[in-house]
Amino acid sequence: MREELTHLLYPRKCPGCGIVLPAGLLVCDECAEEFKQIEEPTCLICGRHITDERTERCYTCTNSERSNIFGISIFAYDDIMKKAMSDLKFHGQTDNADFFAAMAVSRAGSRIRSFDPCALIPVPVHKSRLRVRGYNQASLLCDRIGKLLGIPVVDDFLLRTRKTGFQKNLGNIMRKRNLDGAFSCNTRDYPKDVVTARLQRVLLVDDIYTTGSTMEHCSKELVKAGVAEVGLLSISISGGT
Repeated sequence: MREELTHLLYPRKCPGCGIVLPAGLLVCDECAEEFKQIEEPTCLICGRHITDERTERCYTCTNSERSNIFGISIFAYDDIMKKAMSDLKFHGQTDNADFFAAMAVSRAGSRIRSFDPCALIPVPVHKSRLRVRGYNQASLLCDRIGKLLGIPVVDDFLLRTRKTGFQKNLGNIMRKRNLDGAFSCNTRDYPKDVVTARLQRVLLVDDIYTTGSTMEHCSKELVKAGVAEVGLLSISISGGT
C-alpha cells in the first residue's frame, strides 16, 4: 500500500524519454534498448571498450598515470545517457539513480563481489555545490548499489576541499590543473591504522568517466592515505579505442 501511494504521489519517470512508468519499472521497454552498454573487450583500468583484444589497456590509460588496479563502466556516454545524467545531476530526477544502480549490479555485481571491497566511496562534490544541488549524485549511486550488494558506503573519508570548474569545458592539460589540490582524505577520523583495518580495498564510484583525471586524483589521495587497492566503477564512459 505504501509503495502504491508513493507511486501515485511521486510517479517514477523513464530516465530516457521521461514518460511516467508503471509501478515497479525503472525504464520503459523502448529506452531499455537505447541505453548502450559497454561491450567486451574492455580496458582493465577504466572499463572503456577497446578494439584490440591483444591489449589490456586503452590508449589513454596506457599513456597516463593510474593509481587504481581495475575499472568497470556500464554505459556509453552518448546522447541518451547525457540527458539522463543531466536530469539526475541538475534537474532533481534522483529516481534515475535506481536504474543506474540496478544495471551496475546486473552487469558488474559478480565482479564487484569478487573484488570484495571494504566500502564504496563516492567521488565527492564541494560543499558549496552540495548546498545548491541538495545531493551528490555519486553518493546516491553508492547508497543504492551498496544496499543491493550489502556493501557499506563511506562518504566522509574522501573529501573535496577546493571548488573547481566543470571538467567538461576543459582540455586534458587544464583538466589536471583544475583538479590539483581539489581532493584530500579525512585523516583525522581515518588515520592510517584505521584505514589499514577497515579500508584496505575500496570501490570508487562516479557517474561519468571521461579522461580519468577526476578518478585518478581521487585514487591517488586514497592510496596516499593508506588504501591498498582502489577499484573504479563509473556508470558511463566516453570514447573508446
